[in-house]
Amino acid sequence: MELMPRITRAQTMDVLSSQANLAGYRAVLDAAAEFGRALPMMMTAAGTIKAARVLVMGAGVAGLQAIATARRLGAIVSATDVRPPQGAGREPRRHLSHGRRGGDAGRRDGGRLCREMGEDFQRRQREKVTEALRRADIVICTALIRAARRRSC
Repeated sequence: MELMPRITRAQTMDVLSSQANLAGYRAVLDAAAEFGRALPMMMTAAGTIKAARVLVMGAGVAGLQAIATARRLGAIVSATDVRPPQGAGREPRRHLSHGRRGGDAGRRDGGRLCREMGEDFQRRQREKVTEALRRADIVICTALIRAARRRSC
């Protein structure tokens, strides 16, 4: 079923999207259970509990669901994706992560999504991701690495 074309007519048979959607949802629930604190900010008689900071790496189907679920649970969410924001995915990513997008590394080049980035770009990206990781309480990695036969790069 993984080889089913991802076109409108075959949307009802798109196993990849439906399972990725559930995986993003479940990733947040599992992370929240392991975290050991409440995700939203809470005011108690003993003091204030800060909201958890969640970083979602990969804003595809699973990532968008993880972003939405973490926000519904009250976390402060940020996201990053290697794909440039364009088309249908642009607005949901911007909306769900409060307009904050981390380093968009990839760009379309000759009809292909991926191209090798320069050393300077990779260094800057590592610095930004390292900084974001230091601030995050929970990191959810949803980036899909396709099989070699289906790679777009």
